[in-house]
Amino acid sequence: MAKMENNEIKNSKLIPRLRFPGFEGEWEEKKLGELADRINRRNRQLEVSRVLTNSATDGVVDQSDYFERDIAVKGNTDNYHIVEIEDFVYNPRISSSAPVGPISVNKVGRGIMSPLYTIFRFHCGCTPFFEQYFRTNIWHPYLKSIANFGARFDRMNITTEGFFDMPLLIPTLPEQQKIASCLSELDNLIVAQNQKVDALKEKKKGLMQQLFPQPGETTPRLRFPGFEGEWVEKKFKDFTFSSGQKNKQNLPYERYSISNETGFCPQNDQFEGGGGYLKNIDCRMYIIVSPKSFAYNPARINVGSIGYQNLGKKVIVSSLYEVFQTTDICDDTFLWHWFKSNVFRKMVVDVQEGGVRQYFYYNKLQECSIYLPTLSEQQQIASCLSSLDDLIDAESAKVEALKDHKKGLMQQLFPQPTK
Repeated sequence: MAKMENNEIKNSKLIPRLRFPGFEGEWEEKKLGELADRINRRNRQLEVSRVLTNSATDGVVDQSDYFERDIAVKGNTDNYHIVEIEDFVYNPRISSSAPVGPISVNKVGRGIMSPLYTIFRFHCGCTPFFEQYFRTNIWHPYLKSIANFGARFDRMNITTEGFFDMPLLIPTLPEQQKIASCLSELDNLIVAQNQKVDALKEKKKGLMQQLFPQPGETTPRLRFPGFEGEWVEKKFKDFTFSSGQKNKQNLPYERYSISNETGFCPQNDQFEGGGGYLKNIDCRMYIIVSPKSFAYNPARINVGSIGYQNLGKKVIVSSLYEVFQTTDICDDTFLWHWFKSNVFRKMVVDVQEGGVRQYFYYNKLQECSIYLPTLSEQQQIASCLSSLDDLIDAESAKVEALKDHKKGLMQQLFPQPTK
């Protein structure tokens, strides 16, 4: 990346704090309608069948990939907009990650999109620059100022005229290209780092399939040197015991929930904005969970909602949860990795087969079986998989660091709106 320099002029809203050498002077303010044309071509002849959507987190993607099914009804898309490569799409639906709705550029190919979206195409300027521009919040205050939320509080109600009157702050074309190139390089680094994380996750997934006996097998396909012989079949009641106790004294332990993605997480994080209604509730019915315990919701075990408590302190969870620990014949970390394997998921599916919504209470889990090796082999497997987890966490932290770096850089490369 080229060297950048701090800007000495700080009083103008049209000058960024950080600029590449050779660029100076104020940026120009233009209306969106002066730089871009609205695209309003309808799919009247049903010539295009590929339905796209604009996600706040993933940008423009195939609708079937994002929703895992087609929302649009085939043959009923004649009123949809046809969108081409490098067309920009505004989705008026708001969310925590897109408080005024996202604007994204189409990079996936020709398709059609809901008439609720606004499609436009720049006829001048650098498209990658505007792609980065709409990832900032510079344009948010304007849309908020002209929006009428009306009855649909989850959607911005903005007139077409008002939308295209949106003011954009733009530098010269060479500076646009320089900024776009810099930020695109960072995007490429983030993508490459994400791919590294995904590769490690796939490696761990494949390793787990070999380190644990698969359904119908009594020994794994891959073993560490020095270990041999068949694993021993044990029921959960042979090596686990219920350990949850009610918080009868209403002790001020921190409240936690179980997330499919992260396991134990503070309850106020799991339920966004929950700090208000959860602040002064009576917690005597909550269950105390000690370190090295497992907890799960019997109604959500089918989606992997189980957690291992390695927080180093006691916490409490809702009375809905089942809480248990392992005895000394089973390494708790080994069991935690097994719970994240495909073998466990298949076991739950088999037990719940035929039920509309069957609760997987602890007494049902106790009757389920698992094959266990010697304690020393359990510990060897747990150590291997935990090392991989540590590596994945370290590489994931690099992704977040790159994202934070880019966010901070964007705040300096674009003039920020005055409050």
